[in-house]
Amino acid sequence: AVGLQPVICSSCRSWEEQEQLFEQEVQNWINRGYIREEAEGKAATWVARPGASEHQTGLALDIVDLSYQTLDEGQEDTPVQRWLMEHCADYGFILRYPTGKSALTGVSYEPWHYRYVGVEVAQAIMEQGLCLEEYLA
Repeated sequence: AVGLQPVICSSCRSWEEQEQLFEQEVQNWINRGYIREEAEGKAATWVARPGASEHQTGLALDIVDLSYQTLDEGQEDTPVQRWLMEHCADYGFILRYPTGKSALTGVSYEPWHYRYVGVEVAQAIMEQGLCLEEYLA
C-alpha cells in the first residue's frame, strides 16, 4: 500500500535444504583456511545447523527489498527493511536477530530474518528492544 516491494527469498526449508546451506557455509570457511571443526563453528553463526533452523519450523522468513536482494547488513538501509522493522510487530513478527544481540542469540545480525511469534508477544519484544531469548528468560 505504501509502494514498497518486499520479496520473500527464503521461507520453510526441508532438512536437506538446510543441510546443503550449512555445508556450503562450512566449505566457505574451510576455503578461508579454517579446519572443519572451526569452520562449522563459524558457519553456525550465519547458517543454522540442520534441525536448529527456524526456517525448518515454518515460523521464519527472509524478506528483502526487490531492488536489493543481497543478504548483508546493507538490507537495513532499504525502504522495505525500514518499514518492516517499524511495522513487523503489527502483524505478529519480530526481527529475530537484531543488531547488538549476537552474544545472546548465537547468530550474527540479520536485518532480513523475521519470525512469527504472534501480535501480543511481537509488540512486547519490539517495544522493549529485546531479542526472543531475553523475552523468554
